[in-house]
Amino acid sequence: MEQKIARIISYIFHPLLMPVYTFGILFNVKTYFASVFTSQGKLIIMLFIFIATFIFPAVMTFFLLKLGKISSLQLEKREERTLPFLFSIIFYFGAFYMMRNAGIPAIYYFIMLAATMMVIMALIINFRFKISVHTMAMGALTAILTAVSYRFGIELLLLIVISIILSGLVAFSRLTLHAHRTSEVYSGWLLGFTLMFSLLMLV
Repeated sequence: MEQKIARIISYIFHPLLMPVYTFGILFNVKTYFASVFTSQGKLIIMLFIFIATFIFPAVMTFFLLKLGKISSLQLEKREERTLPFLFSIIFYFGAFYMMRNAGIPAIYYFIMLAATMMVIMALIINFRFKISVHTMAMGALTAILTAVSYRFGIELLLLIVISIILSGLVAFSRLTLHAHRTSEVYSGWLLGFTLMFSLLMLV
């Protein structure tokens, strides 16, 4: 039962879904950079983010599985993460480039740039250390909420606390599934938080 719950948590908070969740949250926070969009505009951007950061990388990972380049979609083996990471970097950077040239508020494409840099860091680290990308993504989400609250004077304490609790659940799921060691889980969260928070302080 515990394994089943852990697997569900890992699926719900899959790293490829975190950009969609992040933009969904930011679009519903009362800020000037959320109010510039109509409801239809937000839906279009959400759909674009979903396709660019989830559908495309997921499809390419599936193709790699069919070609025998990886043994499972969970990327359990450190050596098999390189190509999926490279494809994610390409699609994430493409999303950043298109958003930057679309004239939308800088915070949105800065988040995509930071997400791209996070995957690059994960790729480099992966050659020696199987860092948890799940907790890295959760650390980044917590950093985004913290940075937005700090920079724009918005009360987001409840969301920040929820994101920390969810981070703990995700860490629990990865450890329960024996997908990572404790050091890989905690270092992933710290790297995600530090990198994302630092970059958003530049916006």
